[in-house]
Amino acid sequence: MRSLPQENTQRLSNQLGKTMATSTEDIIKEIQEIYCSDSMPWVVGYSGGKDSTASLQLIWNALLQLEPEHRSKPVHVISTDTLVENPVIAAWVAGSLDMMKIEAEKQGLPIHPHRLTPDLEHRFWVNLIGKGYPAPRNRFRWCTERLKISASTRFIQELSEANNEAILVLGQRRGESATRDKVMDHYSGSTRDRLSRNSDPKLSRVWVYLPVETWSSDDVWMYIMSEPNPWGVDNQELFSIYRGATPDAECPVVVDTSTPSCGDSRFGCYVCTMVSQDKSMSAMIQNDDEKSWMQPILNFRNKYLSVNDWDVRDFQRMNGRVKLMGKENPELIHGPYLQEYRATLLEQLLITQKTVREAKVPGHDQIELISIDELDAIRRIWVEEKGELEDLVPKIYERVYEQPYPGKPMETPLLEEEDLELLKGVASELDPEAADRLYRLTRNLLAAQFQSLQTQKRSKHLDRLEEVLKANAFRTEEEALAFAKSTELDQDENEPADGEVELIPVVAVETEEA
Repeated sequence: MRSLPQENTQRLSNQLGKTMATSTEDIIKEIQEIYCSDSMPWVVGYSGGKDSTASLQLIWNALLQLEPEHRSKPVHVISTDTLVENPVIAAWVAGSLDMMKIEAEKQGLPIHPHRLTPDLEHRFWVNLIGKGYPAPRNRFRWCTERLKISASTRFIQELSEANNEAILVLGQRRGESATRDKVMDHYSGSTRDRLSRNSDPKLSRVWVYLPVETWSSDDVWMYIMSEPNPWGVDNQELFSIYRGATPDAECPVVVDTSTPSCGDSRFGCYVCTMVSQDKSMSAMIQNDDEKSWMQPILNFRNKYLSVNDWDVRDFQRMNGRVKLMGKENPELIHGPYLQEYRATLLEQLLITQKTVREAKVPGHDQIELISIDELDAIRRIWVEEKGELEDLVPKIYERVYEQPYPGKPMETPLLEEEDLELLKGVASELDPEAADRLYRLTRNLLAAQFQSLQTQKRSKHLDRLEEVLKANAFRTEEEALAFAKSTELDQDENEPADGEVELIPVVAVETEEA
């Protein structure tokens, strides 16, 4: 898809050209006054979208107009890459951060870009495929804190504690949605005219500044399309990305994932199941042949990531609890993904990654949908935490790529595949109706025994055996449901308001939906 011709910039400005609620000149002057008024470092949240681009562009130009001796404190530009972002947007943001670093040094500006990523244990595939957390949904939105908030909060918190205070700049605007306006109301009533305290207790030393708060979407587009980008990226390309991400290729959408947009399209994580479809990726593929290489990614997302997944989830929770849902016809709330489905997810994800790489699209021929570090983490969780002695990760990788697994070596129990097959056969003979559960119980007990031989800590060994027994307490789902119903009758006086009764007590309280 081609960018808008440069000569159309003025025509675009005329089309969008309402009088801004606050002029560009006034905002730049305000930025300079706030910047020079104290020694607090700044942190600018940058998503790569139009609003954060406009905010950063205003700050950049404001600093550029100051005398060098007045550019006295750092401005940190942070962008959190969840590692499951729309690949086009992730590439755009990464390229922008690289340009910022180069141009800030050239222009003598104290602007420092940072690409933040979640810690390994917080990453999407480690939790979904490794631990078996079901795809995020309204009642179990486990992804946002882990993928987006934790890394940025830690950065801001450490900076503010090291400097006593800090200023956080956000590209939020009023009128985008009622929800966002409520959030922005927390940023009002401050003794400092244009700064307000952050509502997050973890960031109590952080002031919030919203430079484009009064602007409309049209104001933002008019500014970034009529003013040259000071770090050298092409804002017309950004406009083309927005335009191409809607079915009619006309109405812009918003990259900032907390912001609603025209046509309900949105950028963000392609794995997101908080929405039924990834409309922006679909539209990109539809509107631009050069982005058709993303079709395998979209196919994977649509086929394998769904909230309608109870048939591929265990009827017990990770810690062995069973919980009821509903009053008239209660049923068990299912827990983590079963081993077979987790293995399917991993294999299909690797196949998708291989397919996209083989397309050899410039700039994306080495795309990494899942890293080796994440594969190692998943392998450890499956073998050590879940007791899955089959050690499937290397086998799946070698089956897909037809080459040895490149991850870290790991000590695995001395059981051959033939031993496990024999164990499955014995389980089938002893209890045909619940052979899988009996096999899993026996295998996991063996895994716990192997681990005890390595650690030599008997107390932990007994705890681990207890966990295994609790996690495999029922032969069938029917038995678990009958037990849950009978136990509910004995616990009516302690029943939670939502009708979900916790059974099988455990030592540690489990807070996750899985």
